[in-house]
Amino acid sequence: MKPLVSLVTPIYNAMPWFRDYLSSVLAQTWRPLELIAVDDNSTDGSYEYLSDMQGPLEAAGIRIRVLRVPHGGQAAAVSAALPLVAGEFFTWCDADDMLTPDSVEKKAAYLIAHPELGMVRSDGFVVVTEKQKIMHATTVNDRCVKNIFDELFHMTSYCYDGYMLRTRLLFDCYPEKRIPLSPEGQNLQLLLPPASRTECGFIPDMLFRYYIRSGGHSSRRRSYTEQLARIENFAKLRAAILPYCDCDQEHYRRENERIRQSDRQKLLYSTLIRAREEMSQK
Repeated sequence: MKPLVSLVTPIYNAMPWFRDYLSSVLAQTWRPLELIAVDDNSTDGSYEYLSDMQGPLEAAGIRIRVLRVPHGGQAAAVSAALPLVAGEFFTWCDADDMLTPDSVEKKAAYLIAHPELGMVRSDGFVVVTEKQKIMHATTVNDRCVKNIFDELFHMTSYCYDGYMLRTRLLFDCYPEKRIPLSPEGQNLQLLLPPASRTECGFIPDMLFRYYIRSGGHSSRRRSYTEQLARIENFAKLRAAILPYCDCDQEHYRRENERIRQSDRQKLLYSTLIRAREEMSQK
């Protein structure tokens, strides 16, 4: 009998792209599959559309659990979903991205075939809508089985739609089934502790589309103050995650502070250069 896969999706004002995302869930070739959708108190009709789609999803053999929570951000929404996760495998995707029909199937099959690994990631497309540009989500160096803890520890931006974990591994890291909350989302919380305990497999197929949309959170230009706050948020987030990781705690506390200081210096330098360029053009 095939193992159940749990797919968690946080939702906040995701229309109209949410329609395409749910269509991509409906098209998944893997069963049994459960969708745990957490609406973060949307005001654009996302929750109502999700309610309309419950019947078609269930008719297609997809178990669906729907939560609606007070607006608290993606990390809070995902954390609210974790106690409901029943699958042997766990994956997640934002409500404005898309999965290929074989996305869940290929990742689940990979983990079944590689019991020594606790997680797997795939290639995918990054779609920059404003520039009408499509890029690979991974680099050549990503495309192998390896320990990715250090790689993830140093990241603030990455395409996380391509991952699947063994649920047992995730809950070994978080036995209370709660993750640290942060305004910077949920991805580092879900990935860093498991990555400290296992190598990550890789599937070279393009199994998702991650969208960077004009005017969206990922694409808009942030002020100096906003960028500085983001650097501090990620430093706080890494510090909050570290106790859940199987690693040299003191080394990575020092590394976290080094990254924080380095990012602050880079931001200051880039801001000064931009200011000089703007002055020279006047």
